[in-house]
Order: sequence, then C-alpha cells, then structure tokens
Amino acid sequence: MNPIEQKYFFFVRHAQTDWNRQKICQGQRDIPLSLKGYQEAKTLAADSLKVSIECIVTSPLSRALETAKEIHKAKPHAKLHIIPELSERSWGSLEGMSSHEMYDIERLEENDASYFPGNGVEPRGTFNQRVLQAISIAQTFHEHPLLVSHGRVFIELCRILGIPPLRQIPNCQLVKISPRNESWEIHLI
Repeated sequence: MNPIEQKYFFFVRHAQTDWNRQKICQGQRDIPLSLKGYQEAKTLAADSLKVSIECIVTSPLSRALETAKEIHKAKPHAKLHIIPELSERSWGSLEGMSSHEMYDIERLEENDASYFPGNGVEPRGTFNQRVLQAISIAQTFHEHPLLVSHGRVFIELCRILGIPPLRQIPNCQLVKISPRNESWEIHLI
C-alpha cells in the first residue's frame, strides 16, 4: 500500500547551479547556487505569493536549501523543515559525469531491472523507498506541503505515483501534484 496521503502537495526543483548549466551530474555533492540560480530563487519566491503555501520541506543540500530559504523569506509564516530523505540520489564515484551519461545509466536501469551501475551509486530500490519516506514525512508536517528538492527525486516521485516522468524538470518549476480519482496528475504553476 502506498503511504502517501491522497492530498495535493507542491514540488519545486532547486534553482540553477553552475553544474546544471554545464550539464554535470551533481548527485549528493553539495554544489551551491549560481548567480543566475539566486535570481531564479528570488523570482520563484515572488511568484510563490500567488499560491497558498504554509509549509516548506526541503533537502539539506545547499542548492535546495537556499532555494527554500528564498521562498521562506517571501512566506515567513510558512514553517521550514529540512529532511535528508529529500536529498538527491547518490551517484557515488560517478558524480561529476555528464548528465547525458547519467541519463544513459538511468535508461539501462529502466530497461533491465537487474542492471546496477555499482561505483557507490544508491540502488534504485533504496532511492525509491527514501523518496516514498520523504513524502510521508512531509505530509506529517502539513497536509499540503511544498517540497523543495531535486530532479531525480521528482522522477522517482512520478514513478511512485504512476505519473509519466519528465526526464528533466526545469529549475524552479513549481508544480502542484494532485490526486484524481485513483491516480495523480501534475499541474505546472
């Protein structure tokens, strides 16, 4: 049984880093926001005023945390929670490879359930359970939280909810994830 409550919540991928711009896999390396990323986060914070957000739950990695803090500045009444379960997937010694190489590995995993890249990469099943746990924890803080996290977390969340995943959600793209009948849907905000 899926422990995610059938209540809408929000998700945003962190603002841009230099590694995003260079298309390099960051994984759990703590890469800070770029100058453009700080501006994106400020714009996102201003745009977030149009949405009712009372709780922000974020990854502890600085690119997500700094994005969340900008939103929190615009919405100081919203409680801010930091949980490690929202961290990006660990790519072990492969962190620093090109994003295209990472996508190739992901396709191999999708096409062959027994494929495992090794090299300290977090196993897909372990990552899946961690993302599931993250959503469950976030929903204990508030029934409609905003999750500030990472691209691979979003893809895994889509898989968990049975939503066709986007290979790469844009930086600072705010989405509302809502239950609909027996399934879920994404609305870009």
